[in-house]
Amino acid sequence: MLIMGKKRTLTYSIRQDIIAYSLLAPAIVMFLYFVCIPAIQTFYISLTQWEGVGPKTFVGLKNYKDMLFNNEVYWISLKNNIIWTLIAMTIPVWIGLFQANLLVRGGLKHAKLYQLIFFLPQIISMVVAAIVWKWIYDPVMGPLNGLLKLIGLGQYAAIGWLGNSKTVMIALCVVNVWIHYGFCCVVFASAMQSIDKELYESAMIDGASRTRQFWNITLPGVREAMTTVLLLTMIWSFKVFDVVYAMTKGGPGQHSYVIALYTYMQGFIYNRMGLATAVTALVTIMLLVLSKVFMAIRERGRY
Repeated sequence: MLIMGKKRTLTYSIRQDIIAYSLLAPAIVMFLYFVCIPAIQTFYISLTQWEGVGPKTFVGLKNYKDMLFNNEVYWISLKNNIIWTLIAMTIPVWIGLFQANLLVRGGLKHAKLYQLIFFLPQIISMVVAAIVWKWIYDPVMGPLNGLLKLIGLGQYAAIGWLGNSKTVMIALCVVNVWIHYGFCCVVFASAMQSIDKELYESAMIDGASRTRQFWNITLPGVREAMTTVLLLTMIWSFKVFDVVYAMTKGGPGQHSYVIALYTYMQGFIYNRMGLATAVTALVTIMLLVLSKVFMAIRERGRY
């Protein structure tokens, strides 16, 4: 009887596994077809010399060598992307955190309306936002230089913000901060609303100030949301293309190139698809490693 019971249990387990894998099969097939196979094809193309049409010539790691050792523009693009990422992971994140704390803990009326207003730049077309900011930065007709002259800073009004190699990345990063801070605010506000209010009541009874409550209750309470925001921000920063292309097209010279724009230029303008794909493959691997590190830090923080 015991043996028959074990056989019946094993048969039931196998049947359940078959049913489960049958239900998963469509998703697995789609994942293989739309993710795994294109990834393998991408890596193969990165090992070839290809103009986008016609035959591919296998060249091994030559594209990676050219990218890393014989291409100054790639390093300019990577440097600009790192600057962009560091600014995006600090300034808009802390602005959004401060605004969320003010809206949720400050007890402001119409907090939801303010969240919507802050979030509006996130839902506006990036091209439209780029056109508006390009007008703002215009050295002749733009309101920014007019405002600088009005408040007595006319010496800075002579700067062509998007035409100067020293200021172009700062100007672009300001646009990104304006676009991104509302998203951070909404995410942090949602996380703060889930924090147990009894923790704040206990802290007030113990005489903790608002600042101490923020550092000891609010900040730990939004830790997972912070990890998510930082991870998404990092990924988005290395995908940025539309704002830069619409505002500067990489200029002046090549001083505002970013990785996505560099990849586009190599692949579709200079017809070096192998090199462009090598850049994509390398950045993808880097983002996967960094994402894994972020997730490991997040999981460790739970224990």
